[in-house]
Amino acid sequence: MEADAAQLEAPRRRAVDGGAINFLSILQLKQFSLCQRSWYFAKVLRLPEPESKAQALGIKGHAQLEHYLRTGEDVLGDIARAGHHLLPTPGSDLLVEESFGTPSPLSADGVPFIGHIDLINPRRLADGVLRVTDHKFSSHVARYGATPAQLVDASTEAGLQMVGYGVWAALSVERFPSVRVLELEHLYFQTRGARRAESVLARTSTEHVTHEWTEKVVPMVRRMREVARATRSADAPPNFGACEKFGGCPFKEKCLSGGPTVSLMNRLILKNQAPDTAAQLPLAPPPSAAPAESLGTCDRCGATLTPENTSKLRSGDVLHVSCPGAEVAAVLPPDAPVASPTISTDGAPKRRGRKPKAPAAPGDHQESPTIVPMATSLQSERLRLFVDCVPNMPAASLAEYVSNVASQVSEAGGVEDLRFAGAESALGFGKWKGALAMAIRSTPPAPGAYAALGLAHSELLQIAVEALEPLCGPGDFVRGAR
Repeated sequence: MEADAAQLEAPRRRAVDGGAINFLSILQLKQFSLCQRSWYFAKVLRLPEPESKAQALGIKGHAQLEHYLRTGEDVLGDIARAGHHLLPTPGSDLLVEESFGTPSPLSADGVPFIGHIDLINPRRLADGVLRVTDHKFSSHVARYGATPAQLVDASTEAGLQMVGYGVWAALSVERFPSVRVLELEHLYFQTRGARRAESVLARTSTEHVTHEWTEKVVPMVRRMREVARATRSADAPPNFGACEKFGGCPFKEKCLSGGPTVSLMNRLILKNQAPDTAAQLPLAPPPSAAPAESLGTCDRCGATLTPENTSKLRSGDVLHVSCPGAEVAAVLPPDAPVASPTISTDGAPKRRGRKPKAPAAPGDHQESPTIVPMATSLQSERLRLFVDCVPNMPAASLAEYVSNVASQVSEAGGVEDLRFAGAESALGFGKWKGALAMAIRSTPPAPGAYAALGLAHSELLQIAVEALEPLCGPGDFVRGAR
């Protein structure tokens, strides 16, 4: 089992201090490759990582194997004993829990590595063969065990570790001068269900592991330097597909809490700042526009008319929407129920039952759209939302904006469609609804008029309308008749 505690070889130095990386470990590489933000929380912010039951079980099993291989005394528990036949005969020539040494020959981009290797078997070194073994305690060997191909591929979690161990052995020329072939082994011990053990072995050359390290690990360490200099966790990209792996990330609640560093929102906001979002619906207020062009004066109040305080109806008439002498109207859909005009009853006795209908004025047509007054003026800097009704002004489709945000939330959550997020996803079990609402509130559409039509047939639109309604001013949220 690799040791990642700085106290082992650098008791007075931290792995990351002041944005500078002093040293790394294979375990840190694995954590960073799995989720950069998790590594940032652990090594840059130095947040505590509570020990899980699986980790405690693994530590106990490693201690038993170490004692047995060093001394030959059989102290193996029932889990470790299942792999007794796969272990070499104990002896002083075996290198058990072997340290990388000080100074360590293993480094990447100038950063030294610390750590320990579970077992190195040099008994075939005369033939140029060195076996490097890492003991793994897994709940399900068949499901979670690596393949031989993965052990020699530094782009995989298993290969990242074993390639690093192989490079360390290749660089330790004074200790292993004749090594040409590396046998990289994962020895698995199953912790749940039937007791079983399995050896996964890959043979490779020292040249191969050195090439993998140079091409894949060195660039990763350069990226780790950038993340280490970040002043906020939002600059460390999260991997929401890893939240539930290995017993669950200890920083999941902080990452998804919705506090100052909301991982999902930060990822969406950073994405919206990318140049390729220019063609999308704006998710942030646009820069201030040029002074509005005058369109004359209002016949009623004498105010100067501009595109910002006027609305052109289908008939071609131009309305002064903020005129104190006129009411601003919103048009309902043609199939909406016809509204009855208000009948004055001053001086008339009150009667029970339905009020009589007012006679239709000459020339009126039943099929004409019903006009309902709006309470307040519509200003261009406001967000105006028309739900299941047709606005009396140019309006963008809210569905297009919602589809854009939903796609970004899906991408941030690592799923194709947020509505089908599985149990292993941070958006699973219906959590996508809250994530979508939070994304919409955090990055609402630019001020202007938007139409949300067909609300009953779109759950995404329903969530968006509910999230945006509190952001609309008085009179800026209009819902059509049901």
